[in-house]
Amino acid sequence: MNLNADEVSMEPARPAGMPWVPVISLSLFAVAAGYLMSLIPLALAPLKMPPHLAAWLASAFYGGLLLGATFSARIVGAMKHRAAFVLFLSVLLTTIAAMAAIPGQGVWLVSRFIAGVAVAGIFVVVESWLLMADDDKQRAKRLGFYMTSLYGGNAWASWVSVTLASKLMPYVFVGILIALAILPPLFFKHGEPQDVGHVSISFSELKKLRKAAYIGCLVSGLTLGAVYGLLPVYLNMRVADHQQVGA
Repeated sequence: MNLNADEVSMEPARPAGMPWVPVISLSLFAVAAGYLMSLIPLALAPLKMPPHLAAWLASAFYGGLLLGATFSARIVGAMKHRAAFVLFLSVLLTTIAAMAAIPGQGVWLVSRFIAGVAVAGIFVVVESWLLMADDDKQRAKRLGFYMTSLYGGNAWASWVSVTLASKLMPYVFVGILIALAILPPLFFKHGEPQDVGHVSISFSELKKLRKAAYIGCLVSGLTLGAVYGLLPVYLNMRVADHQQVGA
């Protein structure tokens, strides 16, 4: 998933070896985000909020994701990766706390929009950090770890929703995971790129991309947005046990 409209680049010094800080944080974030995507639609009915709000919450989140993708790289260039990573994760944690404290439609919509902006920044930080390698082989290896951490974490989210999270307050559980994800970039400096800049990509350059790329992104976005935002509501109408929906 390449969200940034700006390409983050670095020269001349590049970190050697695998930067484990973004990988560990991404894994924890992926578990929390995967569980939260199922939790939010299922929480509407117990909180006396209308079920159609799930669609608006998903739209708000992806709208924030789109907006955040347009300027996140500039923040990374100004603050460097570690500080930007901590910032985006902290903003995401704040939105989760706001939703847990104030179960209202307006607060939830605004929180999900801001969360989308923060998540866009998280992906920009992690992807640019991992892809700053000296050769294609190393970049491919890092991309493999990135995909494993992201989708492996989403898969683990289903397991924890049935086992661990059911024994805790759900938002507390998600908040703990995000807080743990903040710790590695907050305290460990190993592997952070040193000299970071960003190069803007003009719309004329984007027009040169193949139409198949645009169509693929559009179709996958429409499909995944509907699945992540509305599938839990659909399953909840047909499955009595909420834990089965998470699984």
